[in-house]
Amino acid sequence: MSRLRAGIVGTGFIATKKHIPAFASLEGADLVAVADVDEKAAQKVAAEHGIPSAYGSVTEMLERERLDLVDVCTPPRTHAEVAIEAMKNGSHAMIEKPMATSVEDCDEILRVADAQDAMVCVAHSDLFYPPFMRARKLAAAGAIGEFKGMRIFLSTPTSYMTSKEDHWAHKLPGGVIGESGPHVVYMTLAFINPVDEVQARGYKLLPDYPWSRFDDYRLELAGEQGVSSITSVYTSDEWAGEVEIWGTRGLLKLDLELMSMVRQDRKDLGRFSVARSGLKGAAGTVADMAKTALAVLAKRYRNTHEILLQGFVDAIREDKPIPVSGEEGREAVRVMDLIAAQLDSEAPGSGGRS
Repeated sequence: MSRLRAGIVGTGFIATKKHIPAFASLEGADLVAVADVDEKAAQKVAAEHGIPSAYGSVTEMLERERLDLVDVCTPPRTHAEVAIEAMKNGSHAMIEKPMATSVEDCDEILRVADAQDAMVCVAHSDLFYPPFMRARKLAAAGAIGEFKGMRIFLSTPTSYMTSKEDHWAHKLPGGVIGESGPHVVYMTLAFINPVDEVQARGYKLLPDYPWSRFDDYRLELAGEQGVSSITSVYTSDEWAGEVEIWGTRGLLKLDLELMSMVRQDRKDLGRFSVARSGLKGAAGTVADMAKTALAVLAKRYRNTHEILLQGFVDAIREDKPIPVSGEEGREAVRVMDLIAAQLDSEAPGSGGRS
């Protein structure tokens, strides 16, 4: 099959820092056009990244370019509209998370995809961190016994969204959790699916940013397989992504920023056992970091978006499985809807739980 012609919609952070660089390394696809309601921004991005054409209208891009794939990197409220228009014009659709802002919009995307015989992939990119992929394989193989639960800690710097009054994330259901919350939800769904019970609490701890309803979130997602306890904070200047996964015979600790995974070995609290466990963990972390560094130096390292986009290109060209299906995207939105409904029923407080 000939190489795919791809277009990207949106010129924000996720498009310019993640998706567009990923396209540069893909096999079997060429990024030939970019569109944004701010045509000057589209022209600037096209010039900086060597993209042949720039448009101020998605409709114009679709009419003038023969695109096989459209990558939707716009704010979530526009995802359904853009993806549906692209599919009705003969393109397959990659949609940045969340798939949409409601289950109803997800269902309409899936209906149009079926009618147009189009493929939909949702950018649940954190599933493709090497340590997370390793952890899923180990758990599936029974290496930690019967899965029982997980803990996720996510820290997004205050300066990324919270301190920006005009950031679109503040208008999402539940507040800024609507932007980064899908990550913790779909990581949970990789182990606990379906999620049957949701508990969500929001706290307001930063009075300097009254436009942000909450800046500290505590979530509990439960299903038959186990429970996921989630802390997602926006009150620090630090980035962090940590995951713990445990079963009846083992515990895995992941640092998604360091690209490391440690399999804990601490069956008792004797000093020798604890010391051995600590040294083993430190050695494993250093080894994973060295492995990543060598891959980068050898130009063999592929980031999460490269893996995801390459998988979708292969699915279109070679009839391989879609890395993250539209149905998976819909389920993450369903759980996010439950979280947002609880949070939106609370009135913001000034210093504690709302």
